[in-house]
Amino acid sequence: MIKAVIIEDEFNALNTLDKLIRYTQKDIDVIAKIDNVPEAISFLKAESPDLVFLDIELIGGNAFQILEALDSIDFKIIFTTAYDEFAIKAIKFDTIDYLLKPIDSDELSECIDRFRVAYKKEQVYKNAVDKVSEINQKEIEKTLLIKTAEAQYFLQTKDIVRCQSDGAYTVFHTVDKTIMSARNLKYYENILSEHTFVRVHQSHLVNIKYIKTINANNTVHLTNGEEIPVATRKKSYLKQVLDTL
Repeated sequence: MIKAVIIEDEFNALNTLDKLIRYTQKDIDVIAKIDNVPEAISFLKAESPDLVFLDIELIGGNAFQILEALDSIDFKIIFTTAYDEFAIKAIKFDTIDYLLKPIDSDELSECIDRFRVAYKKEQVYKNAVDKVSEINQKEIEKTLLIKTAEAQYFLQTKDIVRCQSDGAYTVFHTVDKTIMSARNLKYYENILSEHTFVRVHQSHLVNIKYIKTINANNTVHLTNGEEIPVATRKKSYLKQVLDTL
C-alpha cells in the first residue's frame, strides 16, 4: 500500500479529499490527517509517508514553513489550495501536481496516476540500491571449486572478471587465466548473484566491479579492455546498479 498523509485545516475539504481517496484509490492508505504546522512538522520528521496532500494555508503558518523545517523531503507532494498564486513557489519542492479546490475526482485521479509512475520508478531504483547494499554486506570472499579434465581450480570471486556460456559448459575469465567448467552458466549465476555478478546477457555473467562503461551500442567495456554485449532489457537495470556503487 502507498502511505499518504493529508495536511489540511478546512474540515469539509479534508473529509472530502479523504473520501475521494478512500473510495477511488484502493492502493492508497491515508495514515494521518493533520490541520496545523507544528504537528505536521513533528509527524513528517518521525514518519515516512510516500505521498503528502498539502494545503498551502494552514493553522499556525503555511505549507512552505513545514517543508523548509525538514532536513530532507523523502516523499512526493500534491499541493491542494483554493489559490493558484503559490504555484511557482511550489515547483521548487518535489511536487507531483497542484490541485485547486474544490477538488475534482477526475483531476485527482490524473494526479495520482502521475504519482504512481514516479513512485514505480523510484521503487525499481530502491530495489537496485538494496541489492547492491546486500552485495556489499557479503564481501567475505567466496572460493569456487572448478573441476576440469586436467585439474581442479580454487577461484576467489574477486578474481573472476566474467563467465561466458558455451553450450552446456561455462568459460571462466579471471584476471590471469581462462578455465572451462562442465557446468552451465545458470548453475553459476545462482551462486555468484549473491556477490557482485549480474547476468547482463543470455550468454554472459559479469562481475560489476570490472565494468568500466556502458556503451550506447548495448555493450559494456570492461577494465581488461573487453566489450561484452548487454541485453536491451538488462541495460536500464545495470545502469541503476552501477549508479549506486
